[in-house]
Amino acid sequence: MKFKIWIILLLAFSLSACLGITQPKESDIEQMAKNQFNQEFHGLFLADTVLKDNGYKKNDTHYVAELTITGVAQRSLDDFAQEIMQDSTLSPMEKMKRTFGVGVLKMSLPEFVQGDRLDFTRNYLFIKTDNGWMLKETLPNEAKSSI
Repeated sequence: MKFKIWIILLLAFSLSACLGITQPKESDIEQMAKNQFNQEFHGLFLADTVLKDNGYKKNDTHYVAELTITGVAQRSLDDFAQEIMQDSTLSPMEKMKRTFGVGVLKMSLPEFVQGDRLDFTRNYLFIKTDNGWMLKETLPNEAKSSI
């Protein structure tokens, strides 16, 4: 009897090793999502929590994670815009580009002040590489934000 159990366990382990890892670990998704979010909203929001709402394999090397990321405002949008305009290291073209981005955020986000917590929904595509899973891109989704 013990021999049969041992054979079954050995076969199960062998099969799982052949299949490989089919999706990124939850901790990797959280860390990579926080990094991506913090780059996207650099100087304005910092990711606090990441909640995986759903996830699915597109194929053996592509995985989509549907996430809700809670960001903590580092400053108000008006303060952020003012800092951009006063930044002497930015060219006039770069200032115009960034203030255009602030205008888009002003239209799509509720008003907030430093310390407010907003929820952002993001769909991230992860791809399996020779060095493990990596976050490849942000996929389009319906933007929902709330204080």
